[in-house]
Amino acid sequence: MSGIIQSLNSAFTLAFVVTSMFGLGLGMTVQDLLAPLRNVRLVVAMIGINFIFIPSLASLLTRLLPLEPDLQIGLIIMSTVAGAPLAIKASQLARGNVAVAGSLVALQVIFTVAYLPFVLPRLIPGIAVDTVAISLPLSLQVLLPLAAGIVMNIRYDEEAEMARPIMADISNISLAIMLVLNLGNVRQVLGLVGTGAIAGILILIVAGLTAGYLLGGPDTGTRKTLALGSAQRNYAAAFVIAQGNFADQPDVFLMLLTASLISMIVILVVAGEFGRRVRGGGSNPARPAAAVREPVKSAQQGKR
Repeated sequence: MSGIIQSLNSAFTLAFVVTSMFGLGLGMTVQDLLAPLRNVRLVVAMIGINFIFIPSLASLLTRLLPLEPDLQIGLIIMSTVAGAPLAIKASQLARGNVAVAGSLVALQVIFTVAYLPFVLPRLIPGIAVDTVAISLPLSLQVLLPLAAGIVMNIRYDEEAEMARPIMADISNISLAIMLVLNLGNVRQVLGLVGTGAIAGILILIVAGLTAGYLLGGPDTGTRKTLALGSAQRNYAAAFVIAQGNFADQPDVFLMLLTASLISMIVILVVAGEFGRRVRGGGSNPARPAAAVREPVKSAQQGKR
């Protein structure tokens, strides 16, 4: 039965990732994707938090917490992978800047693929990172659907507008099912209580949230987006690494499984709280690029 649940979880995770990225692309142009990346301060903050600060903190925690060696490996792997599509959904819930979230996820995926082969062997001696094994699934699941959505939006804008809510519905349903399926792993997670693993995971998540919010710049929507995107790690890449190097060390997988479940719950709760505060305060949340361009499209159609 656990094999069936795992297969279902993998299928709905894939559906969530692909529909999230494709749906995001349906509301963007190439200019929308690249615009946030012209903010040098934001890009530097993203790189510094995700690829220097969090891995350094994880390395320090392996020395401070009473973690078994396999759990240390899992924590290190968790810290080095970034670019999770869940950050886009979290940004929507938080009323953050969804266009920025999409740009940062794409950039984080590219950085992760280039970064891992050089850094992981230094943090975990003896590990061999298969760049192709990581880059291929990430490119097919994240970058390709995003690019396809952008192309469809540029060439077939009316069809893209009709497809966007459908992709959103599939993404939301897939995320809900993912959460339910992952809750079945709670018993395994509880087995790590007292090992220092849960403390280490929570410290990294809180550190990512705090650093992202503090360094996200003056715009509140962008701060929330960078915070959520820095706290949520790319567990798809993490499991590829674990499968290729630690298939005979189940505690590495258990650490990553625990981290993925805790991260999902914490990120969605924090995103919901961010969004609730926006609604309660009556402020105008940052809108995705598609929403901003709606009046432009209507005006153009009126001229015709």
